[in-house]
Amino acid sequence: MRDTKLPAKREERKMITRGSSWCVFFMAAVCLLCMSTAPALAQNVQVDLSSTSNLCAGQQCFNTAGIFANGTTFLGTAGMDNGNNCTPTPPYTNCPDAYSANQLFGANYTEPPALTIAGVPYTFGTVNTASCGSTGTACTPDVVNYTTAGVAITLPSNQQSIYSTMIVLGAAVNGHHSGTVTASYTDGTTSVFSQTLSDWCGFGGNQYESIAVGGINRINSDGTLNGASCNLYAYTYPVDFTKTLQGITLNDADGSGASFALAVTLKPPTYTIDGGPPASTSISPGSSTTATVTVNPQPGYTGTVQLTCTISPAIVSSASATAPTCSLNPTSVDVTLNETSPPTTMLTFNAASPSKASVDRHGGTFYAVWLPLPGLALIGLGLGSRTARGKRLSLWLLLGFLLVGIVAMPACVSYTHLGNVGTPPGQYTISVNGVDQNGLTQASNSTGTTNTVVVTVSQ
Repeated sequence: MRDTKLPAKREERKMITRGSSWCVFFMAAVCLLCMSTAPALAQNVQVDLSSTSNLCAGQQCFNTAGIFANGTTFLGTAGMDNGNNCTPTPPYTNCPDAYSANQLFGANYTEPPALTIAGVPYTFGTVNTASCGSTGTACTPDVVNYTTAGVAITLPSNQQSIYSTMIVLGAAVNGHHSGTVTASYTDGTTSVFSQTLSDWCGFGGNQYESIAVGGINRINSDGTLNGASCNLYAYTYPVDFTKTLQGITLNDADGSGASFALAVTLKPPTYTIDGGPPASTSISPGSSTTATVTVNPQPGYTGTVQLTCTISPAIVSSASATAPTCSLNPTSVDVTLNETSPPTTMLTFNAASPSKASVDRHGGTFYAVWLPLPGLALIGLGLGSRTARGKRLSLWLLLGFLLVGIVAMPACVSYTHLGNVGTPPGQYTISVNGVDQNGLTQASNSTGTTNTVVVTVSQ
């Protein structure tokens, strides 16, 4: 018999299929909506100083040529340093120096050149790879020369946001020079940082300043390298992370015209790492101590922070000493929105035990034993005294010299440790550092806090 209900079942299956398709479509839409409303993870923003937008009044912010490839000549340009490393041909009176791209970025750098330093990325200006200046060809500006009026950099509207840190890579030439860096916010307020910039070949360790790239050679205007060992510095400024950053101004404060910036990167809201006090500030070899370390997020920051610890001074383990160790548990923490309390990790510092200790007695024992003998000889002579009283006195003197010899013996023993002393005594500083999935490292600690823990290993 023919089943008259079969078409109805087919129709039912079609309706179920249509219903499933609508369900899949609906669920996909919901997932897309969830993704679009999820908080965006913060990332570093590299300021494009070569842009011809409104960053610097419609011009690019680079105003000097200061980065050249090896073999590129640039006699007759301002360069960065009015050096005397050549005999200039008239009408030129100086031989400028500059940064070598091959020294800064490595032999196989690509355009635009970039560096990642301590987890923070930077983008630089276009490198001059063709000879310019005295050839009549204009060199490409790729460095910002601070001016007395100030190089005012207005961020594009899509980059005007909340940031925690501003890092400027640069240096001074012809000695140390002073400038100011001003962060301007959309509410009309500013943060002004007075800055002494070290000479590129003489690090002064000024406030906010550290060596970003060190031990590099400058390039001469004839395309060769000179022997000076020079640096590129990082200037790290804590901007107000409760306000929207609108722009940056770089001012030459001493009128030298000798302060320069090569790159600027802005770090969004991030976190600080605060090292708590150790349970024991002083421990003996073979012991350990702990400290609670807190990861404090700035407003708006979320992410997973990987944590590491390092110990200073660094001890190289050998047959005579063993380096201390540190560990963290857990090694990463998650920072989520609306945290009720900041996440923590436990730092453990271990001092190694000594081993195979022994004592080497030498030299002094001989003298300690024989020291009383001259006195004993004299006493022996005195024993021949005719009176009983004299004999008793001589016996007491003999007993006294023997006691002196016994007491003196330990003081004359020289102790030599013939084995491993474990962790050498002294003060150790344990630093805890973090980096998240976007390469964001911690911001500078606020006054009164530090990301380090100090422990002393006693004798």
